[in-house]
Order: sequence, then structure tokens, then C-alpha cells
Amino acid sequence: MGKASKRKGREKSDNVTHAGKAAVQAMPWWMRPTIGNLLIIGAAIALQFTIILLPLVGPAGAIAPHALINMLAWHAVLFLAMGLSGLSLWSKLKRRSQDQSPFPVLSAALLGITVFFLLMHWMGLLRI
Repeated sequence: MGKASKRKGREKSDNVTHAGKAAVQAMPWWMRPTIGNLLIIGAAIALQFTIILLPLVGPAGAIAPHALINMLAWHAVLFLAMGLSGLSLWSKLKRRSQDQSPFPVLSAALLGITVFFLLMHWMGLLRI
């Protein structure tokens, strides 16, 4: 292979890279893959804290003198996780409508888990 053919191959790969970067840069900031990934990482961390704080609304936390503060703290972390996972799902679905990326299963699953925890709490099943 001569030097000219090597250069042409390198130029083609550079054009593909620049085209991909240009497509990402053309998207609004909330549709970029990095934003969706950061949101889902934040949602996963917030869900972990929700699970860690679960005893606050369990049997022992429900009879404590500061049960209302426990419940409000747990709800705040749960709503943070729900909001972050919902924003991640929204961002990834918007991006999916443009570039046909795969369905965001993890974002949908985290949103479903947070809604499940909220419904379980509202039904009183976490105080058993």
C-alpha cells in the first residue's frame, strides 16, 4: 500500500468521526448521550439512597416520635430518584426519535421501581 492510499483511508475515517461529532453537536443539550447517562447514574445513586433509607418508613420508623420527618426525608430522596429517572427516560426517548437508538430499558426500569416504591408506601405495605 502506498502513502497516498493510507492517507485516503485516514481521511475517510476522520470524516466519519467528524460527521458523528457534528450530529451530536447538532442536538440540543438535553438530548446528548452524556446528559442521559449522567441523569441515569444520578437516578441509580438516588435509588440506592432510597433503599438505604427504607427503614425510616418501616415498622420502627413509623412509630418513632419523628416519624413525619423520617417520611418526608424518604419521600424527598424517592422523588429525586423518580425525577432523575424520568428526565433520563425523556432525554433518551427524545434522542431515540432522531437517531433511532435502542429503547432505554434501564431508565424505564428505574422509573418503574421508584413508582412501585411510592405506591407500596402509599398503600401502607412498607409499614408491615
